[in-house]
Amino acid sequence: MPSVPSTMLLSPAIRSESTASTDTTANESDGLPMPRRLFAIAAILGAGALVVLDGAIANVALPSIAQQLRASPADAVWVITAYQLAVVMFLLPASAIGARFGYRRVFAAGVALFTLASVLCALSPTLPWLLGARCLQGLGAAAVMPLGLALLRFTYPRRLLARAISWNALMVAGATAAGPAVGAFILSEASWPWLFAVNLPIGVLVLAACANLPATSPTKDRIDLWSIALNATMFA
Repeated sequence: MPSVPSTMLLSPAIRSESTASTDTTANESDGLPMPRRLFAIAAILGAGALVVLDGAIANVALPSIAQQLRASPADAVWVITAYQLAVVMFLLPASAIGARFGYRRVFAAGVALFTLASVLCALSPTLPWLLGARCLQGLGAAAVMPLGLALLRFTYPRRLLARAISWNALMVAGATAAGPAVGAFILSEASWPWLFAVNLPIGVLVLAACANLPATSPTKDRIDLWSIALNATMFA
């Protein structure tokens, strides 16, 4: 007689339990192990909080910036606009570059650029200097925002991915709401350059935590510079 697989001899309930156990093991196997996962999510959420806060934190400082840099109120608004414009122009190109060269590498480069640009913002002697530094900040933020979400998929197991996305959404909402209050608190104790200088120690810690991010395989797709130029021009 032909042999019968041992699993067929099990009752339906036992077979179901065995299959569920196998599926659970498979789901547990993806993502990062603990505690590396905690450091990775700290890097992703920490970088995200930095770039979101910086989009709102400078709003309350525009009068002080305009006064100290001897700029008109209309010109001072560009401190906000330059950052937002750079983010929008390079959000999609940064995603393509991340897929081409690896999410972790480009994400970490975005954090480093954002942190360096924050120092340049704090040292700004003139408004054009500050606007240029804010554009660099926007470039770094454009790499952090989409690639942080992409890295979540490789950081958490599939069964916990929805939880990870919800934490990211909570971080964005909380940082957006807290931005004006954080900015007002800093201004009550120090001058406006400290709005950007505080990013330095946090950025260094986040950059150190980036070593725990999952490594992804880069694609072989060619970077379409013409499409990047068209995309940036259209959004500009």
